[in-house]
Amino acid sequence: MAPNPEPRTSIPHTIHYPLPATPFVGSWAFSCMVSPVIMGVAKLGAWAIKVTPHQHIAEAPSQSVPSDARPEMVFVGRITGMVDVKWSDDPRYLPPPGYAHVPLDRKYILDSGLLEITYDSGAKVILQGPCTYEVESTAGGYLALGKLTAKVEKKRSEVRGQRSDHSPLSPLPSTLFSVRTPTALITDLGTEFGVEVSEEGTTTSRVFRGSVKVLLVGGTAGLPSSGREVILRENESALVEGGDEPRITVLGASAKTADFTRRIPKVTYKTLDLVDVVAGGDGFSGRRNRGIDSTSGLAAVRSPDGYLGGKGDGRYHRVEALPLVDGVFIPDGGKDAVQVDSAGNTFAGFPDTYNATWKPIWAGGKIPADPPATAFLGGIDYTSSPHCLLFMHANNGITFDLEAIRRANPGCRLLRFRAVAGNSSETMFSPDGERVSADLWVLIDGQVRFERREVNGYSGAFQVSISIDDGDRFLTLATTDGGNNETKPFGDWTMFGDPRLYLMQVEANKPKDEERR
Repeated sequence: MAPNPEPRTSIPHTIHYPLPATPFVGSWAFSCMVSPVIMGVAKLGAWAIKVTPHQHIAEAPSQSVPSDARPEMVFVGRITGMVDVKWSDDPRYLPPPGYAHVPLDRKYILDSGLLEITYDSGAKVILQGPCTYEVESTAGGYLALGKLTAKVEKKRSEVRGQRSDHSPLSPLPSTLFSVRTPTALITDLGTEFGVEVSEEGTTTSRVFRGSVKVLLVGGTAGLPSSGREVILRENESALVEGGDEPRITVLGASAKTADFTRRIPKVTYKTLDLVDVVAGGDGFSGRRNRGIDSTSGLAAVRSPDGYLGGKGDGRYHRVEALPLVDGVFIPDGGKDAVQVDSAGNTFAGFPDTYNATWKPIWAGGKIPADPPATAFLGGIDYTSSPHCLLFMHANNGITFDLEAIRRANPGCRLLRFRAVAGNSSETMFSPDGERVSADLWVLIDGQVRFERREVNGYSGAFQVSISIDDGDRFLTLATTDGGNNETKPFGDWTMFGDPRLYLMQVEANKPKDEERR
């Protein structure tokens, strides 16, 4: 490679000029030249300070909105727990970055998941998605849809060692906590209770401990006062209906909690090692140096050095010996769409390849090559512990059974597949002078989620991160020979460094009174 050209103009750090024969500094001519410059600089500085002082600009209020007309943010609590929250797609109600503090008039719309709000008054509210809740006061809010559970403490709570009312903008808390709905107002009397609002606006309130007052709201002018409100005690519930004939119906005592979530469950995260899975483990045993023959589905290949691969037969091969691996195949887009999982999903986007592979799908450990190939991506050696690699010489494809992984890890939810990918080969051209490269693919149920073409030793490392939904069934990783149909491939391979599935486990955390029952 040619060196970088020199810049057209080279300026040295120090420039030496010859001194004049007679002294110039201090002469009359020098004074005449310097005086105007000094006066000009002084005038320019005075003008700049007068017109654009830094502090004045930083503190100046907006000209379009008077400072006394701008609303001040009032915080009444903090978000103290979240589990698997999915926010509404409506951008008006997406929480801003750093949304731990809960301001007045904030509306929370959850499509799913759990969100816990702890008020400065001591009340804890668990929103259960789908849910729409608006913070209306220092001790209450409006539940338009969905479920919540409220627990009122007798004293003000310390949230994570800090109270959100440290600011003078936070008002004093109310003594009673209440939840308003389209048809009712539920006020605590020292209690733990649940509230559910249907799409029709019907309200169901259930008391777990203590008591609450349920007040019928809207269209109640013709009802006697005795029919407008009731007091519910432990294990009692009531149904509040609106419409033309609003009424409160007391449902009586019941030990059922009606699927209300009373505690934010403990959440733990696990990483499942796919290299261990290919080597015959369950994803957590740390097994290495095993392979799978993608031409037959034979697992536990231990000596890849003498393995010469073979031609693809156009079939998808189940890997019966590995319960978490669905199957393997030779990707070749030169024919019909290629089957990529046991459910019959196909993919027609693979290039026209040589329809053969020279190495097994290898769980390393070291890369099986002669001479041994390096495995550095982004400066990390993935052959050394605690790292690992999934080596895939073109042409190879492997599919993992996500449903089998869920069954093997009960109570866990699959969240994401992550890996560092690339080609650590130092070969850029084959002996015949052809440019070598490989393509990398990640599919979910036959649909492309990630692809990278013409990957070689100069492509560098890149991140692969794929979200996994609850309905996703199969994860497929594949490598093709770049579509160049080389009969003697050199460097046509890719590797996945630290390929892992990320799982979330939600553990049950029932209240003590439920455990006693």
